[in-house]
Amino acid sequence: MAWTTLQLEILQTTSRVSSVFSLLGASFIIITFCASTSFHKPINRLAFFASFGNILTNVATITSRKGIEHGDQSALCKIQAVLIQWFMPADALFCLAMALNVYLTVFKKYTTKRLRDLELIYILVCYGIPAIPAIVFLFIKNHEGVYIYGSATLWCWISNEWQFLRIAAFYGPVWVILGITVIIYILAGRVIFRLRGSLRNFAGKSAPRPPPAKDTWSTGSHTLSRPMSPDLTPGPAAAIGPLPSYTVIIESGPPKPSTANNRAPRNSAVEANTAAWAYCRCAMLFFLALLITWLPSSVNRIYNLIYPDATNFGLNFAAALVLPCQGFWNGLIYIVTTLPACKAFCRNVWKRLRRPLDKLAKWRRSRRNLSSKASASSLNSLQPV
Repeated sequence: MAWTTLQLEILQTTSRVSSVFSLLGASFIIITFCASTSFHKPINRLAFFASFGNILTNVATITSRKGIEHGDQSALCKIQAVLIQWFMPADALFCLAMALNVYLTVFKKYTTKRLRDLELIYILVCYGIPAIPAIVFLFIKNHEGVYIYGSATLWCWISNEWQFLRIAAFYGPVWVILGITVIIYILAGRVIFRLRGSLRNFAGKSAPRPPPAKDTWSTGSHTLSRPMSPDLTPGPAAAIGPLPSYTVIIESGPPKPSTANNRAPRNSAVEANTAAWAYCRCAMLFFLALLITWLPSSVNRIYNLIYPDATNFGLNFAAALVLPCQGFWNGLIYIVTTLPACKAFCRNVWKRLRRPLDKLAKWRRSRRNLSSKASASSLNSLQPV
């Protein structure tokens, strides 16, 4: 069944609208990260590096079917195909890099500095590995002379004659990466939840108990502790009935060492565990967004592989809607997980935008005041002497 003109226009418009939202999300990440150090957390740094790949992906997806219209062997079609094959899987690899950071933080006790030392390796791997097939596919053709890159309905990519490569060289590796990511999160999550439970129990058992009632007198360097019982209560106190026993402690001397140092290891453990959990939660959100992005398009390509001569508008529409949206989801999660810093950034931007308006308003007020003074002076000059 052939595609109708209306269906193709809907698919093209959908992919372009999704690409615009993705560009906005990726641009917000880059701008805020460069503008403020408040965003320079390890998880945000990886999102920042991934944003450049999101933008290059959207350069291809916003072109949509224009590459196909120019012809399978056109430069536009080939560039579009290379960008999609190169930078779409890179987003999944950066998600795996986030998961590896969770693993290193939880199991290897990596500090923020040690995680930053790995960033260059992450960048080279996440962008370098997908570049190999993306470039090699430019030069491969079958015995009929059909090159790998060509029409793929939504845009130029791996052509229908090479459909098995869509699974073998694109969706298959991506799902392997997602599977490894899931395993890391499950292992790290078990440890984190176990630590959180242990720390809560430890905190409960270590809670300070209220001190017993006691009377204290300072007597220089002497310390005296004397139990007071109803039987030893002298004088008029005996007439009012028995009194509860209590302890009188008379002490002086150097103060006891503060318990703050004793609590320091426990507080450090709690802070480290809290930081690991926050990082894990944020990285899992990025993974969830990646899952939403890849699942519909994967189903669509598997359907095409099973039924090569059939067309399914619904699956292609879902793929056109979610696949270009990597930057949008990343930007949305970036905002949610750094909301205080985002609010502060927006306030600063608003203050800077208002500054010229405030100056203009001040200038207008001064002009009105001068005009009022000039009018009053003119009226005074007309008064009879």
